[in-house]
Amino acid sequence: MKNIFIVDLLLRVKLSKIVEIKWQGRGGQGVVLANQLLGMALFEEGKNIQTFPDFGPERTGGPVRGYTRFSEGPIDIHSFVYEPDILAVIDPYFVEDSSVYVGLKADGVAVVNSSKNPLDLKKRLGVNVKTFGAVDAAKISKEVFGNYVFNTPVLGGLVRLTGIVKLDTLERLLTNRFPGKVGDLNVKVLRRGYEEVVT
Repeated sequence: MKNIFIVDLLLRVKLSKIVEIKWQGRGGQGVVLANQLLGMALFEEGKNIQTFPDFGPERTGGPVRGYTRFSEGPIDIHSFVYEPDILAVIDPYFVEDSSVYVGLKADGVAVVNSSKNPLDLKKRLGVNVKTFGAVDAAKISKEVFGNYVFNTPVLGGLVRLTGIVKLDTLERLLTNRFPGKVGDLNVKVLRRGYEEVVT
């Protein structure tokens, strides 16, 4: 009986593990959309989720944060994410801002929009995190779209480094959200972000 109780307790602890993600960017860069898409993919794959944005009155061009939580069990936290397991930095300006990384867990993952060497960035910024990856979202989106779309390549890189959802789940959601050519191009930059992220 005691062994059954211990197994049950360990299972509940495992199921109650809540993974927290913080997104950082600017209004108009698709922080909210990337946050929502990831949340929808997690939900489709059977997770309990929370997704919500945080922005000031200026919105377009102003700082925007998005937050995602997911778990196998219930989520009973209702606050901003202060100590993320995963950090996604969409705007290249914020990549060099060391305050963005405050609270990031040492065993976590950061994925940033940058063409710079991620090891050099990590060292220069003094970021203590297990995995630090960079995606050249500007290059990818310019080649595919002809303009700058940062959120989808960074999302692809995040999925590659974390494995929290299947890439094809996100691809399906993108083509449903954006039918036709726009959806196809978004899938293309998502895949390139997935394939080209470096650590």
